[in-house]
Amino acid sequence: MSKHTANIKYSFLLRFVFVFLTAVHFCTAVQAQEQPKVKDYVDWGLEVANNHLWRGIEVSDGLVMCTDLSIHDKAGHFKAGLWGGTNTSGDYKEFNFFGEVKYGGWKLALWDTYNFSPGADYNNQEFFNYSARTTGRFLDCILTYSFAQSTPQFPLTLSWSTILFGRDRWADNSSNRYSCFVSAEYPLFRSDAWSFDASIGGTFTLSDKKGDSSTFYSDKSGLVHLQLRAEHRLQITKNYSLPVFACAVFNPVMDRAFFQIGTQVFRF
Repeated sequence: MSKHTANIKYSFLLRFVFVFLTAVHFCTAVQAQEQPKVKDYVDWGLEVANNHLWRGIEVSDGLVMCTDLSIHDKAGHFKAGLWGGTNTSGDYKEFNFFGEVKYGGWKLALWDTYNFSPGADYNNQEFFNYSARTTGRFLDCILTYSFAQSTPQFPLTLSWSTILFGRDRWADNSSNRYSCFVSAEYPLFRSDAWSFDASIGGTFTLSDKKGDSSTFYSDKSGLVHLQLRAEHRLQITKNYSLPVFACAVFNPVMDRAFFQIGTQVFRF
C-alpha cells in the first residue's frame, strides 16, 4: 500500500468516526430530554421496481431493490444518511452517502455516489479511493427550490445538479467535465389515492474539451429526461397502504425510452 493510499484511507476513517460520534452525541442529547419518537429523527424506506432509472439513464434492469436510512433533526432542516441499491441477479451494486440542508423552499444536498457493479468499466474495486484520476465514485451537489413552500397553488420544483469530483472526466482523463443536470417537476393531479407528475431535464458541462462533447449522462448536451409518472396508494389494512407506481422516461439525446413499475414497500 502506498503512503498516498494510506493517507486517503486514514482521512476517510477519521471523517467516518467524526460523523459517527456526532450522530451518537445527537441521539444521546435527544434521549436526555423527554422520550422522543423515533420517526421524528429517523427515516427508513425500501423500494422495489423492475429497473433503476436516474436522470434519463437505466442504471440497472431486472428486479431492483433500493433502500435508504437517515437521521435528521425534528424540524427536518438537516439530514444525513445512507442509500443502497442492488438487483436479484447481482450485477448491480451501489452504496452512497448523502447529506441535506433545508430552509424554506430551498434544499442543498451532497451525494457521494459509488456504483461498484461487477461489469463497471471504471475502478469498482477501491471503496476508499478518493484520488481524482482513479476513483470510481463521484460527488454530486444538488440545489433545489420548491415554489410550493411559498405558493401552494404553483407547486413547481426546480433543480440544478453539478458533479464536482470523481469519474465525471473527459475521455483522456485530463480534467473534470463538471456535468450539470437541470430539471423541472410539476404535479399534474393530486388526490388521496392518486398522483400524476411530469418532469423534464437537460444536461451540459461547465468546462469544454476540443473534440469531446460528452457529458456524464450522454454523448452530447441536450434533453435527456422526459418523464410521466403515476402513483396509486393501495389500502391494504386500516393502518397500512402500499404505494404502487409506473413511469415512462424518454431520453431524446440518446434515442432511448424506458418503462418502470414498482412499489414503496415501506417508509418509516
